[in-house]
Amino acid sequence: MTILGSTRIVRKAGLQTANVDDDLIILNMKTNNYIALDDIGRRIWALIENPVTVDEVCTALKAEFDAASEQISADVIKFLSELQTEDLVHVVDS
Repeated sequence: MTILGSTRIVRKAGLQTANVDDDLIILNMKTNNYIALDDIGRRIWALIENPVTVDEVCTALKAEFDAASEQISADVIKFLSELQTEDLVHVVDS
């Protein structure tokens, strides 16, 4: 499913995570893959703990980071699409 600004998304429950240095490591037991999240990735991960729209995530990040809205939106959609491909998040029906 294509992720858009209006898409409601949430991270999947029950994933194994660990803090390693400055990164958050997410272990996907289904695929035996892991993903390391930097500061911004960690912030997005925190924001999607509960169902939220992509636009709401972007608005929160815009308030915290100095970047153009268009760039934040493009980066967030790309990142969430990668998490979706890894089966770490799912889209919530509105």
